[in-house]
Amino acid sequence: MGLTHGICAQTNNSLQRVSSLIRECDSLLYDQPQSSLNLAIEANELANTLKNDSLIALTLNRIGSAHWSLGNQMQALEKIQESLQISELNDYEEIMAKNLGNIGNVYGASGLDLDAIGYYRSELAIQKSKRDTFRLFAINNNIGKAFLDLNNFDSAHHYLTSASLFLNQRFEHLHSIYYFNQAELYFKQGENQMADSLIALTMYNAQQFNSTRGIIRANQLRAEWDLSMGNNEKALGHAELAFELAMQSGVKELIYITAKTLSKSYGKVNRYKDAFEMQLLHEKYLDSVQSITTVNELELLSYYQRLFQMRVLESKNTINKELAEQQKLIIQGLVVALLIAGILIAIIVLVVRELGMRKRQLEKLNTFRSKIFAIVSHDLKSPIQSVSSVIELFNQKLISKEEIEPVLPEVREKTSNLMNLLNNIFLWAEGQMQGENLQKETFDLSAIVEDLKNELEERLDHKKITFDYSSTKNFEVHSDPGILRILLRNLVVNAIKFSNENSTIEVNAVEGERVKIIEVIDHGIGMTQQIKDNILKGGLVSTDGTAGEKGNGLGLALCFDFVKSLGGEMEVESVLGKGSVFRIILKNQQAQQ
Repeated sequence: MGLTHGICAQTNNSLQRVSSLIRECDSLLYDQPQSSLNLAIEANELANTLKNDSLIALTLNRIGSAHWSLGNQMQALEKIQESLQISELNDYEEIMAKNLGNIGNVYGASGLDLDAIGYYRSELAIQKSKRDTFRLFAINNNIGKAFLDLNNFDSAHHYLTSASLFLNQRFEHLHSIYYFNQAELYFKQGENQMADSLIALTMYNAQQFNSTRGIIRANQLRAEWDLSMGNNEKALGHAELAFELAMQSGVKELIYITAKTLSKSYGKVNRYKDAFEMQLLHEKYLDSVQSITTVNELELLSYYQRLFQMRVLESKNTINKELAEQQKLIIQGLVVALLIAGILIAIIVLVVRELGMRKRQLEKLNTFRSKIFAIVSHDLKSPIQSVSSVIELFNQKLISKEEIEPVLPEVREKTSNLMNLLNNIFLWAEGQMQGENLQKETFDLSAIVEDLKNELEERLDHKKITFDYSSTKNFEVHSDPGILRILLRNLVVNAIKFSNENSTIEVNAVEGERVKIIEVIDHGIGMTQQIKDNILKGGLVSTDGTAGEKGNGLGLALCFDFVKSLGGEMEVESVLGKGSVFRIILKNQQAQQ
């Protein structure tokens, strides 16, 4: 008995030690990644001793995260994939979600932003149901950063705004990362005053919580800001400080970013040799960080090209000034000629592309209408013939009242399906007519949603579904209320169809910088990737609902036609067995003008 008690106590101590090590390596991840890595390795060794799969998966995840922070992307990916394999095998959903986000971090650090966004969104789909405030903040922030690196400013602003909804004092020491991304967004958009304020906020938060990474990035972006304003000497001071701190941290990603800015700063103050050496250092560390990609044979040629550029810079002061001015005029003339030629080519390409796009749109519309008429010819004929046959048999007294009663439920079902089909066709026709002459106005979204709730109350009650639309109250939209109601009705009806009993359907409203976003969220059966792809392509996908509801896929397919007529777009996210999100993105009134 005493021996058993001693073993249990020892096991509990080991579990507590692993938990303590994980918390400590998390706190050191950004500013002391090497220490974080050492602690994570120690925690993993203890977890293996305990033979605890969940702790092994968790500590492998932390080792991968530390390697990512150090810039060792290949090692990071290897450990994260090991953790992902264990968590998928044992259905550790939260650890699996973190691994997906960490893979996104690796791809993002390697410059593969589109791949990173895919993994981030996979984690986001899981975390929405978990309500983990920190992860929701981190993932939205990471997606915003990835779109920022792709210069997709609208999407970047949307996700950074979403991240701001989850800011929490519990992790205030990480807020500088968010402030920095916002500052970089405004800087890239040329809004220097806002960028200046946010850089100062980043610096204040980073210094308050002694965040080395935050101080480095704030100084690096401040140097870029000063360069854009012509404050070259100030820029050099900030760039040198950022680079010095980055070298002390040993984080490769920070070294290559700050080296790039310092190279530009040296160039602006005519220290060309220093500028070139710093450029070589930048590319050395960039290559190290991007080791996940294939190194090609042109690197040697690139090196000699850079070497030649250095020789040109070093001999610049010995070139005859008059000859240099003449060359400058010739180059400027060639550049102007090339710009004019480029503009003409671009105009031609745009005109051809526009014509091609309009042709494809017409072909797609004709194909879509053909599908509708094909459905009408089949799905209208079959139920009408069935009902007609039953009535005819009854009129001719070939079937008695007692014999007709068993088939009445089937007749009612076919009649109900027929009414749904006719309703969608009428809605589509109404949308087509309204689309030619939109009547846009500003209105409260909750009025439409509440009206839909009253209309569909019987269906909601039948499945005991809770309908939550609280975020739409006092949410103003500038659009055509008629078409928007048609669109939302189809999405809510679809959500009811694929929801389980005693579940919840949400209609959420989110405001971005230039867009209004309306989400219809269900927690039903979700859909496979193949079904989702078919829907996004405008295909007609027919699947039975959770209560055996029939359909032909027309209502959902028409939604893409409706949202297009409003000048917006629609996104679809779905996890099989977890539910689906249909997201309507409309430009706000200012963006429409």
